[in-house]
Amino acid sequence: MSKHARSSGLPVDGVEVATAEGWTFPARNPATGERLWDVPDAGVLDAQAAVAAARRAYDETTWSTDTELRREALSRLQDALRERSDDLAVLIAAETGVPVGLRAAHVDAPIAGMRGEPGPPPGQPPGVTAVVTPSTSPLAVAVAEVGRVLVAGGTVVLKPAPETASAALELGRIALDILPRGVLNVVTTRDVDVAIALTLDPRVDDVSFTGSAFAGERVREAAERAAKRVRLDVGAPRTVQLGDDDDLVAVVSAAAVAVAANAGQACRVPSTVVVPADRQDEALGVAVAAMGDVVVGDPTDPGTVCGPLRSPVARDRVLRYLDLARSEGGDVVLGGHRLDGPGWWVAPTVVGGLSRQSRLVREEVLGPVLMVVAAGPKS
Repeated sequence: MSKHARSSGLPVDGVEVATAEGWTFPARNPATGERLWDVPDAGVLDAQAAVAAARRAYDETTWSTDTELRREALSRLQDALRERSDDLAVLIAAETGVPVGLRAAHVDAPIAGMRGEPGPPPGQPPGVTAVVTPSTSPLAVAVAEVGRVLVAGGTVVLKPAPETASAALELGRIALDILPRGVLNVVTTRDVDVAIALTLDPRVDDVSFTGSAFAGERVREAAERAAKRVRLDVGAPRTVQLGDDDDLVAVVSAAAVAVAANAGQACRVPSTVVVPADRQDEALGVAVAAMGDVVVGDPTDPGTVCGPLRSPVARDRVLRYLDLARSEGGDVVLGGHRLDGPGWWVAPTVVGGLSRQSRLVREEVLGPVLMVVAAGPKS
């Protein structure tokens, strides 16, 4: 970890600062449920201080106009993140259950892609951007969005989901030694009023939100009322349609592994495969075999593909969807239950017998659940 990792402050305005009220909340290991450490629990005053720092850095320094300064600073930040990538992979495994075996997508690729060529972006400059990141793919989204804004000359207040706060804090702490004061500020909190304060603050120009469609629509409405520019990425469930010339075994197996990876906690994973009605039984057999081969276990084990859900709320949400599947006439042919032991686990699951109108097909389950749906009259 960085030399700042053991302290408990927020990375704001180039230093670590205590929260105004001194509150914290626990980070827990989703594989065991055990308390890991305490995370700063910011309030509205802390958010306002972070915005003030970002505003000063944008308005009163050369960050937004000096492309050479940005090029050198972002190169150093990228190098520092790459040097600490092993630690970052372990950190997100401990806090969010992302298996270290999946680090290429969740750590290495985002770091490799974070630095473009500094220069003015198309359209208006980004100014001060509030970046709100989700509990799924936490470091990847934060690195990508922070990099996008900084390379264009903007400054950032980063607010991660509370379940995945430590990765964002570590990103901010690494940047303390590299970026000019106020360019990147991190605010961690459980308080929804803090997110609202960031969205409505007149000193914030842009709002970048990645997360659920429901929350994204609320953010969009609030930000647009406050005359902000809004960038939303709300994801969506992905359905794969088996074509006449497609290899059923390859398509269904690939979908099963993709939706089981990181327990299905990612946007746009292929959670449903639509197959000809006369091949549904064959497809279910292939899905069960592929899911059965998925390695479930300790996210710090390099061989693990499917780890725990990130929180008890996330686990229970998946289990409620599976109850809904049964009530809609779905056939749970594999899994469909929580795994015994501590932590927040759901067994890799295959469901048949649903229609394409099922909520499980139309909504993001965000769990290790694959639906195999018949096309044609049976859909």
